[in-house]
Amino acid sequence: MSGHRENIIFSSEEPRSVEEIGEFLIQAGQKLKEQGFFTLTQDEQQIEIRPGGATKLELKYEVKKESKHQFEIEIEWKEGSAGGPGGKVNIE
Repeated sequence: MSGHRENIIFSSEEPRSVEEIGEFLIQAGQKLKEQGFFTLTQDEQQIEIRPGGATKLELKYEVKKESKHQFEIEIEWKEGSAGGPGGKVNIE
């Protein structure tokens, strides 16, 4: 049997205001920039997010039906891998 298996360590989906989402992203970005990692805490659970090796930023925007929009930000890395060339998306 072959195939890709996922081992979900942490998952969260919660309503937040646009301002709260912006603040969350700023905090995560600042921690990554300054320390190279950040820690997610929910109730008694803590998970350290520490990207390393060849990191990849995946951005995806899609419209589902007429009024539902979805924007995903994904950071992917494989430990022990070196980074490679790629185009860069900027925020303006």
